[in-house]
Amino acid sequence: MSVHKRTAQSGAVTWVVRFRDPIPRERTFRLKGDAERFERRTIREMETGEYLDPSARRITFGQWHDRWWPTIETSDRAPSTIAGYESSLRIQVLPYLRDVPIKDLRKIHIQEWLGRLRAAGYSGSTIHIAKTAAGMVLTSAVDSGIIAANPMAGLRVAKGTSKTRQALTAEQVELLADAVGQWWRPFVLVLAYCGLRPGEAIALRRRHLDDLGRLTIEGAVTEHRGHLIEGDTKTHRSRLVQVPQSVLEELKSHMNEHVPDRSDATIFSAPDGSMVRLSNWRHRVWQPAVEQGGLPPGVTPYVLRHTAASLMAQQGVPVSTAAAALGHDPAIYLRTYAHLYPGDLRSAADAMDAVRTEARGERKNVPSDIVRSRRATHNGDVRQEANPEGNPEGNPDSRGDSAGMGFPGPGPGAPASA
Repeated sequence: MSVHKRTAQSGAVTWVVRFRDPIPRERTFRLKGDAERFERRTIREMETGEYLDPSARRITFGQWHDRWWPTIETSDRAPSTIAGYESSLRIQVLPYLRDVPIKDLRKIHIQEWLGRLRAAGYSGSTIHIAKTAAGMVLTSAVDSGIIAANPMAGLRVAKGTSKTRQALTAEQVELLADAVGQWWRPFVLVLAYCGLRPGEAIALRRRHLDDLGRLTIEGAVTEHRGHLIEGDTKTHRSRLVQVPQSVLEELKSHMNEHVPDRSDATIFSAPDGSMVRLSNWRHRVWQPAVEQGGLPPGVTPYVLRHTAASLMAQQGVPVSTAAAALGHDPAIYLRTYAHLYPGDLRSAADAMDAVRTEARGERKNVPSDIVRSRRATHNGDVRQEANPEGNPEGNPDSRGDSAGMGFPGPGPGAPASA
């Protein structure tokens, strides 16, 4: 990098700064001092990694998003996750940030944007997802040298208040199963008593049910902008789910009557043989059945998965087993469904109460002289542990201090004090 004087034919003098980043560039200044200050600032930015390509200064948030998004669409993320990011960016992020030059974004701008989302009435969880999605765009810009730092760094947003998961009773499940009709009855029963996600049930093929009555869950179907996408499960892991015998009988009856005898034939399909679109099914089948059964408004098909967790908890199924059936890590399962195990908390409290009751009863029944003796023995043990050299407890002179209080005592052969 260097500063050069340039004299025009008219005699006017300008100062040119030439540098590479890595292609050759130059900036022209009228004053030599301005040129030298630019030179020093550019050298410092290059040395500290803060230098940005001048062309990057004109890139807007929306332009960088459009370049970055294909890398997300082709990633190994679950289709449902990609669909969630796309929806959040399209509705909550881009309408506010699309035209802002990405280099001009500061933390205050992000805080103002989040405030506008709150004012628009979006929930805490929706705002948290929007912040996460926008943060991914900005992190990519940092990694690619478009901006020096992420303005969202250190900015925290509450995920929203925790709500108790809604669940149905077994009686309500049976009402729903009757209300949806014979074709969809096995679908509702598998969701409610096996705990599958709706997309996992839609992806089931005949080959996924073995002779032992177990379903292999290895995929899921999601709907994105009107297109059905079949991909991996949400956790990217397959699992085995044992179908309850009563449900298995109805499931096999449905398969024998309606599912072609091919290994790749879908177990649950629309009456015309097409793949189930959950959005259509919810509107045409689920919602009328909810109203017919007199269930609470706002109940969605996903509530059947929470119902399975609730019923397993009520029947005392161990947490590890229930988590495996639902495809959860046990820790995540406990965070999500801990409220379904109040009996465990009561049992823990009862156990501690029994210990205390036993201790209090023993104190009431033991004579006072025995209690004092036990205390003396305990205190002697404690002092012995604090006196590892083995000096006699009752001989302070042997420890070199007076009465064990840390004051210097008389040495061997010294006359005793009066």
